[in-house]
Amino acid sequence: MRPSPVPQLLWKALLTAVLLCLVLPAPVGAQAPAETQAKSKTKSKAKAKPKSSTSTQAKAKTKAKSKSKAKADEQEKLQAQEKLQAEQKAQAEQKAQEQAKAREQEKALAQEKAREQEKAREQEKAKALERAREQAKAEEEARARVQARAQEQAKAKARPPEKPQSPLRIGLGLDFYTESSRLSGEQIINGARRDESFDYSSANLLSATLTVSFPAPIASQRTRIGVGLRALGNYGTGGDRQFGFGVLNQMFLSGEYGLPVAKQVEALFGLRGGLSLLIPGKELSAEIQRLRDDDVDVWNVPRLGWLVGLSVGGRWHFSTHFAARADLFGQLEKLYLFRTSQEVNGVNVDKNWSTFGVRLGLTLGIEFAL
Repeated sequence: MRPSPVPQLLWKALLTAVLLCLVLPAPVGAQAPAETQAKSKTKSKAKAKPKSSTSTQAKAKTKAKSKSKAKADEQEKLQAQEKLQAEQKAQAEQKAQEQAKAREQEKALAQEKAREQEKAREQEKAKALERAREQAKAEEEARARVQARAQEQAKAKARPPEKPQSPLRIGLGLDFYTESSRLSGEQIINGARRDESFDYSSANLLSATLTVSFPAPIASQRTRIGVGLRALGNYGTGGDRQFGFGVLNQMFLSGEYGLPVAKQVEALFGLRGGLSLLIPGKELSAEIQRLRDDDVDVWNVPRLGWLVGLSVGGRWHFSTHFAARADLFGQLEKLYLFRTSQEVNGVNVDKNWSTFGVRLGLTLGIEFAL
């Protein structure tokens, strides 16, 4: 049942009256009777309605409990709100930190990208400079080639036209030469060695040469190859010690390269190599006969050797079929005279002779083109 509002109103009125009495000044004489009347009224009211007072107190306690419970609920609600706000604040701070970190990462990435772009621009710039240098170098080389070609063409125009090589040329030459040679010889009989070596120079100063040449298969416009025969005649030593070897001849292969230097003039560069053939005579023939008389097996036959040489000269064309030439030459030559080792009547005999020499000279000759 719902409590009646009348006792509450009475209590409120009573409390209001008490407060007014305490606040407002009252006459001294009337104060005691008023207080007495109020107390009597209060007592009478309290006696008149004891049950209503008990009910009111219970209701007040219930109301206080409800108020305290509401206050506790409100505090819990406030605490929950504060906790929620704290969590939201923490989440906001964490989100802000994450956003700041993301911004830092984006900034770092942007800086790295900017550095890479700058590096790429620098590399592109370096490549462009390198391409420019290469292009300039290529242009310079092209200009140099053009200039060289122009100079070569100018030189070719200035040079006299090359005449076609004659299919066959026959040459005759006279050689003026000097020689420095050594005969290396020894004779050993039963271990007793006798040195028979000596140095010498040729007693002759002249020889004759016959050559036949034709264009070479390679670079035939300027190069020729051929064969030759050189006759030195009676070959012997000069000076205080006279020793005649016999008749010396040479057979060789030759090659030459001709370079036009003027209208009718060619510079010549030549090589030769071949065999030397010595027909024994004079003192050499006598030595062979002496050994034969001592029953040594030696033969009075031509002795062989080898030669190599080079030459530098020039050719002057007087007409299509006739030319003159002059050559400076140097030549190395070796001849094998004796190489015998045998036992004769119980005696061991060894005989070894050979010559080696250097020959320098000048050849003057003419050529006929067929």
